[in-house]
Amino acid sequence: MIIGICEDNIPIREQLRQEIEKQQGQMITQIYEFGSAEAMLASNQLFDLVFLDIELDGAMTGLELARQLQIKNPDLILVFISAHTQYVSSAFHLRTFQFLLKPLDAELFAEEFKRCIKYYRIANDIFRIPQGGEVIEVKMKDIVYMESDKRKLMIHMKNGKLYEMYGKIGEQETVLSVYHFIRIHKSYLVNCRYIKKMNDETVSLGYLPKDELIVLPISRRCKEKAKEQYHQYYYARFEG
Repeated sequence: MIIGICEDNIPIREQLRQEIEKQQGQMITQIYEFGSAEAMLASNQLFDLVFLDIELDGAMTGLELARQLQIKNPDLILVFISAHTQYVSSAFHLRTFQFLLKPLDAELFAEEFKRCIKYYRIANDIFRIPQGGEVIEVKMKDIVYMESDKRKLMIHMKNGKLYEMYGKIGEQETVLSVYHFIRIHKSYLVNCRYIKKMNDETVSLGYLPKDELIVLPISRRCKEKAKEQYHQYYYARFEG
């Protein structure tokens, strides 16, 4: 796991590194430190998790830095650390995982770091697809949705690829619920991370390389449970 810290206050930057290092027993990590947004971008490093100050030395703020980093990695886990609460609303418009206040509370930081690790592990777990005598491994987070057609499952991937395997969607629903897949119809199991809109009749999924939203039906039988599960996912992911 590659972690970036962007903080222009050297003592706070050192404290962040120390608090992360205390938790390193959970996962092997590489930590990169920067004193400005410009320096972090110039590194061209792809990060899995970043801790960003908002008011930084230099022309670029932490908010603009976050936008640039998310273009490079849409799955970036983004945590802002700031003493300025007026930025909270702007921060959460950027798919922010958490907003922590200065001075840093070590106990709260440890809890939130563990939550980041849990989210990262779940997103990067592997799903195995039998294909003609071999097994293809894909990341859970790259599966957009599964579609049932009699005894076959069609697995629609983020990169546009389609895989087929034998299986029952009900069995996959049980296995994949921990990875934030929800049943919206007898024939569809969708990954919450790609849901752009949900109403009483349809669920709209957005992902590249598709230019348009994929619209799938939501059944009356699944509607209430699916909405509840999606709301739980959303608030756990974006509100902490």
